Amino acid sequence: QRKEYKLVRHFDEKTGKVTYELQTNKVLKKPKSDNPITAANRRAMMEAQGLVHDKISEDEKDNSGVEAAHRTEEAGEAVIVHARNIKQGVQAKRSNKVAALEKKQFKAEVNFRYQKYLEENPEVKKKAIQKRLQKQRIKREYAKALKKGTTEAKQAAGYAKKAATTTTNMARKVEEFARKHIGAIATIGLFGLFFMLIAAGISSCSAVLNGGLSATMAGSYQSQPAQLDASDEAMTSREMALQNTIDNIETDYPDYDEYNYNLEEIGHNPFTLINYLSAIKVDVLAADCDSEIESLFEEMYELTLTPREETRTRTVTNEDGEEEEEEYTVQILDVELTRKPLEDIVAERLTGNDDASVLYAAYQQTNGALQQFYTPLDTDWYSLIKSYYGYRKNPITGENQFHRGIDIAVPEGSEVYAGHDGTVTTAAYDDDYGNYIVITDSKGFTTKYAHLESMNVSAGQTVKHGAVIGKTGSTGAVTGSHLHLECLSDGEYYNPLFYFENGNGSIYGTTDPIGGSGDVAALIAEAENYLGYPYVWGGSNPSTSFDCSGFVCYVLTHSGYCNMPRTTAQGIYNQCTPISASEARAGDIIFFTGTYNSGNPVTHVGIYAGNGQMIHAGDPIKYSSINTPYWQSHFYSFARVPGH
Repeated sequence: QRKEYKLVRHFDEKTGKVTYELQTNKVLKKPKSDNPITAANRRAMMEAQGLVHDKISEDEKDNSGVEAAHRTEEAGEAVIVHARNIKQGVQAKRSNKVAALEKKQFKAEVNFRYQKYLEENPEVKKKAIQKRLQKQRIKREYAKALKKGTTEAKQAAGYAKKAATTTTNMARKVEEFARKHIGAIATIGLFGLFFMLIAAGISSCSAVLNGGLSATMAGSYQSQPAQLDASDEAMTSREMALQNTIDNIETDYPDYDEYNYNLEEIGHNPFTLINYLSAIKVDVLAADCDSEIESLFEEMYELTLTPREETRTRTVTNEDGEEEEEEYTVQILDVELTRKPLEDIVAERLTGNDDASVLYAAYQQTNGALQQFYTPLDTDWYSLIKSYYGYRKNPITGENQFHRGIDIAVPEGSEVYAGHDGTVTTAAYDDDYGNYIVITDSKGFTTKYAHLESMNVSAGQTVKHGAVIGKTGSTGAVTGSHLHLECLSDGEYYNPLFYFENGNGSIYGTTDPIGGSGDVAALIAEAENYLGYPYVWGGSNPSTSFDCSGFVCYVLTHSGYCNMPRTTAQGIYNQCTPISASEARAGDIIFFTGTYNSGNPVTHVGIYAGNGQMIHAGDPIKYSSINTPYWQSHFYSFARVPGH
């Protein structure tokens, strides 16, 4: 038999006070073996509870919402401490009995505190989607570990013991947060977050995935998904307006002969924004965050227009038919956009705010813990997104558009996996989506996968998560190969970035450290000699500095890697052998298109340094990630120089 616990609420009409009684009933229970992961995490949970116990006792008289829960907690801790202190060598029967009692009591404590919190904070009941997503994610992590079998389950237990140390450290940080705010925790909704950080985060699973540890940690968003999306959309709408301003400069300022553009990329990581807002607001409401988002935007971007006049000379033919030099003036408008990384701004604003910093760190670890769907690609696709959910300029039409999904730039032919179990409701061709697939499940979730090269399923077919449903391509209205991904819940669109798990593979052929070895190391060393040099149009040596093609030609030649006479980016490409992204390695050349108006497809070039990094003549010469939305949207090809 097992005891079933039920919370009963009593209202005293004379005093007007509410009391709670924890009642038990005995019911039949089928025997079930414990899980080594659960046991290890339970020990971490017990230690974490000990950290906050003393402070709760100090303040419980001022907070009846905490007091009732804490009294029940104290009754159970005797059993928990006793179980923890049992030495090795005690008979298995006795150990199992204590462990079972510990498990029962802990479950009772969790249910009691959680139900009481919901009783006093009814608004939380409206946030069912977060609770459902978190619960399903934890269940899924356990299932993954169990499927690995007995051997890896033992390994998982070992990893879980290590995770106990990490989660206890997180609990200590949360305890410091509670130390300052325990009086307000139960009344303003922070208790829900505090409870999840301790109970859900530390008691959640740790599973071995591809030889590594995957732990569901503290840090679940406490906001309505629609509010999170609306907050990010407020930033993307401002960014789209900024892009419109830049696009209209030649129309708005027509009295110039030339326009010189020096523009940094426009865009931000939605996780950084939402993690920050969640840290400072906890329960994010888009309207309340608008002024903060405006402030962030103003600090991120600075657009400067500088008019100047330049005197030049040209050769003309005079009335006598002779050539002569003459001076003339050119009116030029320099357009410069600088961008301060949002990550740097957030770090500065959180400095000195220990409470928000703790929450931000938790969110950074979990990305909000809302991941409902499995990864659609066997790669680290978070770093390959070239267009996010929200407002943008359509890359084909140039029109303002609300983008209802995300675009992940991956090579053609990459396998696409079903993100969840369900039924294929559509597998067809559309002029915009190209070949696309729609999967819907019984819970009201729908996912879409578009621009596929090929499809492996048909309408009406039942699929399991992880099944290969097609391959990526460039069908429909696209500028290059990518996977367009959408997700809906009960017909409403949501930002898929928050709800799909990330993969952990690579689209590149090598994961060697930057620099490589041998002649590649010499190539990178030569390129690093000029880090920080300014970008100079037409520059081709250290005395003049460099433009992009001048830099690559000079470094290739003077490092001894390859003799490459001075030419344009297109000229370098024409002398190289194109290769796929999976073949790319340090020392190869990477080419981009459409970075400025020119008569050639290739407009920018850099040296690939490995691990998704290139060294190139930006402004200044620097290392850059090739996985940013800007560079992914302009990617043209990898290529290998002659002799390699």
